Amino acid sequence: MYHQIFHIGNVVFYVLLAIGVLLLLQKIIYHIVGLFPAKKFKDAKQNHKFAILIPARNESKVIEQLLISIEEQNYDKNLLKTYVIVESEDDPTCDIAKRYANTEIFVRRHLENKGKGHALDEVVTEIFSRGEEYDAFFIFDADNVLDKNYIKEMNNAFDAGYEIALGYRNSKNWDDGWVASSSALTFSMINTFQNKCRSRFTKNVIISGTGFYVSKNVLKKAGGWKFFELTEDYELSMYAALNNVKATYNEYAEFYDEQPKKLKVSWNQRLRWVKGFSNVSKKYRKKLVKSLIYDKQNRLCKFEYVVSVLPIVVMLAVSFAYTIFTLVLGIVGSIIGDPVCVDVYMACIISSLAIYFFFVMYAFVMLLAERKHIKMKFWHKVSCCLMFPIYMALYIPIYIQAMFKKEVEWKPIEHSVNMKKDKA
Repeated sequence: MYHQIFHIGNVVFYVLLAIGVLLLLQKIIYHIVGLFPAKKFKDAKQNHKFAILIPARNESKVIEQLLISIEEQNYDKNLLKTYVIVESEDDPTCDIAKRYANTEIFVRRHLENKGKGHALDEVVTEIFSRGEEYDAFFIFDADNVLDKNYIKEMNNAFDAGYEIALGYRNSKNWDDGWVASSSALTFSMINTFQNKCRSRFTKNVIISGTGFYVSKNVLKKAGGWKFFELTEDYELSMYAALNNVKATYNEYAEFYDEQPKKLKVSWNQRLRWVKGFSNVSKKYRKKLVKSLIYDKQNRLCKFEYVVSVLPIVVMLAVSFAYTIFTLVLGIVGSIIGDPVCVDVYMACIISSLAIYFFFVMYAFVMLLAERKHIKMKFWHKVSCCLMFPIYMALYIPIYIQAMFKKEVEWKPIEHSVNMKKDKA
């Protein structure tokens, strides 16, 4: 009987594993495409006018490097205006912003509305009310630093007809430990192994963090910046898919940002991501299903958003469940003295090691694919590969906490990492 239970468990596992692989087929194709050179946009026929929005509450430690990198852009400065968004005129950030031309300090009036989305909505609404005209709005965090050709490359994407474009997100602090490097690597996973292919075939991408623009027309149609969820970037992605907004990923528009170094900070950040992702999915799922059925445009992208992370969840759940199954069955076998328990324990060990080494190799392949962009010491790369499975495994308790926690507050992350000038 014991042997039969083990045999049935193996059969069920391999059947579910095969189903998981089939569900992941699209993702596998995305990963293969991600290993090839990115799409290069033609030089723009026209230089467009852009507003740059920077939510910058108490960001005096890092914002100057961003303002310098904007000032040093290989682009007509008369076509750029920067809005630094603060909550008080006493914020030291204001004194720094005043030193730079074409920069306006915008002091928020409605502080009862917390979160980045509300800060952006205030300034966008104010700009529209003044009648100031911009072709698109760039969104940055204060810790970002731009490559000197960033705006020029993004202007190429805008001139090609894309209403939203996301740049290449690199890290300022790859060498600040396994938490920082693993966090940075997840954005490589989203962009290189997903968005690169999406932008070629579905005309939509997953917008993550900052370093992107949104056209004036999109925001006017939406009535301002009306994306207030914990993950306002993912909500914008959903809105774009639902409304057939053309969005792309531009690997040649590179910018840098700071990743959390401490596990607690990373945990809180990812808790917000998971809760926000869940809230946005619930908010838009019915609308996306309806649009998928009745609207012929962009169906592949909408289908992917409806399916969401289900293929990955199925694969991980099956692998994790099998590991727990064999562990429990092994313990039972030891208690009753069945010699088959040795094989059961081996199955448990092999499945655990297989999951671990899969993520080790996944991190290795990402580092290899991104080797031209990632500046990290050799032993830090080794540490990143070995610890990346742990970083990803922590999403399980984070997800459980997010499910049972009714409210997750938006908590500002303190930034302090500055780059050497020759990197920007």
